[in-house]
Formats: sequence, structure tokens, C-alpha cells
Amino acid sequence: MWLAEIQLADFRNYRQLSLKLESGSHLFHGENGEGKTNLVEAVGFLANLESHRQGHLNTLINSESNTATAATRANHKGREVLVAAELNTGSANRYFLNGKQQKRATDLMGYVSAVVFAPEDLDLVRRDPSDRRAFLDASMAMLKPRLAGLRLDYERVLKQRNALLKSARGVKNPDLGTLDIWDDRLVELGSQITAARLDLISQLEPSLQKFYSALSATDEAISLSLVSISDDEDSEALDQAHLADQLRQRLLATRDRELERGITLVGPHRDELHIQKAGMPARTHASQGEAWSIALGLKLALAELIRQGPAGDPVLILDDVFAVLDPGRRKRLIDFVQGFEQVLVTAADRESTPDISWSGIHEVVGGEIR
Repeated sequence: MWLAEIQLADFRNYRQLSLKLESGSHLFHGENGEGKTNLVEAVGFLANLESHRQGHLNTLINSESNTATAATRANHKGREVLVAAELNTGSANRYFLNGKQQKRATDLMGYVSAVVFAPEDLDLVRRDPSDRRAFLDASMAMLKPRLAGLRLDYERVLKQRNALLKSARGVKNPDLGTLDIWDDRLVELGSQITAARLDLISQLEPSLQKFYSALSATDEAISLSLVSISDDEDSEALDQAHLADQLRQRLLATRDRELERGITLVGPHRDELHIQKAGMPARTHASQGEAWSIALGLKLALAELIRQGPAGDPVLILDDVFAVLDPGRRKRLIDFVQGFEQVLVTAADRESTPDISWSGIHEVVGGEIR
């Protein structure tokens, strides 16, 4: 897959942009704050329906406007598809496929495929469990778009269940007649999410090891595991029916504590992806360079999984990563990604980028492409 055109209106600092592209590698260079990341952020958003940066979607809208639009014309195996999003501060956001408005944002999933490499990726190794859960869920949705809707359904059930628990907190003889109903839905959806996460981990791990070894030039073992609803069993050995049974038992066992605290204490929203390096937690035992090799390895493993599926090559976005990598990792990373149909690279300093055959070199100045 590759993008033939990107159109933006009032998206971040882009008041109006229509950019035509070819397949191959493209470099976007310019001073910091001119809009390089904003441009590739729009592509990542259209692919994943979220930004690789932190913040509410309203932050994507130019401060002098109430509406922003982002659209791309993607080319996949000779077929073109137009994907567009309209973000609004005062009304619901709207999403379009080939000019037709879609009922749900998740209806766009799978039509544009992009994997973003960015300085924020270090959070996958260093920071909170929520960062690793977000990576797993976004990756699952790229590989199987229907899972994006599953996660939203789970979040809605979790919100309703939490509201019921909160309303019963401190109340003598609370009415919990609907709690069992929410438990049933939480178990049904939650076990599917956990099963999908376990399946993804089993697919990512071999490729992660391969890429990590190449990026770090070591043979240290890297392993992934999911600490989930079962404390005393190996989750990787459980099928979905067993996962559902375990989740139900945990909900029953923690009900008193949940009523006391007014919040759901077990489920996929509490899962933790453990990344180990040579048998030790990577979060605390990996050096800066090793952590970068793990983070990049995870993204490369995901890109490899996507390209093996019906969508083919995803668009690869390298957003200012050369500024945080040592020369060896820069070279090995570019060696890995050059075989993909389209690679979009951003850099503040054009001279610091690899000397490769660029399909286009674009200067970014004040929300305009020159």
C-alpha cells in the first residue's frame, strides 16, 4: 500500500494542503515546529483513528477553526480508496469512505495501513502498562479491524459497570439487580480481547527476537507475556472458554472489594504486557539503546505481520527517530524498512538522514510543503 495524495484543512498548523506522492521513500525536513510531525500524524490518524501523540482529538483542530479535515487517497494493488475524517469541536466527528459517510469511525479501519516509529515509542518499554495495552490494542485493530469495535464495546460496558459500582458505594443494601448482566457482557467481551492479545503476542515474539538481535547486535533473549485475569495459571495455555471462566471467577472473588472502591478491578483494562530481556524486566534492566532496540523491534515485527496479510505493505512512518538513535541503529533500521512500498521520513536536519534513493525530498515551512 502507498499513499497517492494527502489533503488537510485546518489540521494542526496546516490551513490548506494538497500533496501528491509516489511510492518509495520520501523525506520531509525542516526546523522544529514547522509541521513535519503534524503531516505524518494525519496519516497515522487516518490509519489508526488515534494520534501517536498524547491528547484529545480536538487538539488536532487548528486553534482558529472549529473543524479540521484529513483525507488520503491510498493505492493498494491497483485499486484506489479515499479515506477522510472531519473533526469538529461543537458536534460529532464524521468519517467517510469513498465520499460516503460511515456510521462508525471504526468502519474506516483496514483501508489505510500505517505503522509509526516515533520518539514516543520508548514509552512501550519504559512507562506504564497502559502504554503497552494501547500498543497491543492498536496492533490488533490493524491486523483485524473488527477488534477495534470490540474494544469500544468493552469500554462502554466497563463504563456502565463502573457507574453502577460507584452508585452502590457506601449504600446499605444497594440494588445490584443489573450487575450480573454487566458481568456477563464484561466476561463475553473481555475474554475475546484477552484471547486476541495472547494470539498477537505469540505472533510478535519470534519477529521481535529477530529484529532485536539485529538492531542491538546481541543474542540476548527477548520474551513477551501477558499478565492477565489468572494469577496462578499460564494464560498462554488457556483458550477463550477457559479465559471467560477465569474472568467470571475473578469478578465474583473481587465483588466485595469492587463495591467498596466503586470500580472494576479485573479485566483486560488491567492486563500487563511483560517484556523481558535475558529473563529480567526490560522496563528496569534495559539500557537506553537496548530499550530502543526493543521498541523498534516491536514496531518492525508488527509491520512484518501486516505485510503478510491481505493489506500488504503498510506505509512506514519514521518520525524524527534518527535524532534519538545512534548511527548503528539508524543504518540497520533503514536497511529493514527500505523494502516497503512507501516510507515517510521526517527530520529536522536533512544532512543527518541516511543517503538513500529518495522518491521525493520535501521542505516543510510553516504548515506548507515546498
